[in-house]
Amino acid sequence: MWLGSAVFLMLAASAAFRAAPDATAAADVVGAMLTRWHYIALGAPLILFALELRRARQLVLIVLFAAIVLATLQGLADLRIRSIRRMSLTPISELDRQDPIRRRFGALHGLSMMLLVLQTAAAITVVASKPREDRAMSWEPPEDNTIYKVVVNHEEQYSIWPADRENAAGWNDYGFSGTKTDCLNKIKEIWTDMRPTSLRDKMGDTSGGGP
Repeated sequence: MWLGSAVFLMLAASAAFRAAPDATAAADVVGAMLTRWHYIALGAPLILFALELRRARQLVLIVLFAAIVLATLQGLADLRIRSIRRMSLTPISELDRQDPIRRRFGALHGLSMMLLVLQTAAAITVVASKPREDRAMSWEPPEDNTIYKVVVNHEEQYSIWPADRENAAGWNDYGFSGTKTDCLNKIKEIWTDMRPTSLRDKMGDTSGGGP
């Protein structure tokens, strides 16, 4: 969420200045987004920093601490930017380029964007530093600890069913239970002929597919 929000904010800010009718309207949109971004920019690294204290990975802790400092500085810069906009009687975009107020505003805006880029880099560093085994484990399906049983129907077709549940209609216990793998291996062992009993009878084959 932290990294995605940072990337989204940079792309959205650029799009806002391209699509807005004037710089003032674009600044209003970006300012509203920045207000919400500051909660994420401070909250996410603080939470990750607290969680990372258990692992004590020094590099990650340093990066997260730096991200917290960067987010704080950006918040202060944006507060100053909003203060300048409120105090200016003329829209900043209409001031002369050499006007001290516009130059100060531009410098603070550039600083804010630079801090945002640095926070994005910090988020990328934290994501990239996640142990490979943790990334692999996050994609592994949860372990199935269910105990199953082998069931058979009147056609001598086999399947597995949770041992603690009542059999589905038409199915009876075969007399074997265990993990899913154990039950599937048992079925592979006993179900050597996949044809149902009715088909074998029509073909005159009474050898059967099970014991």
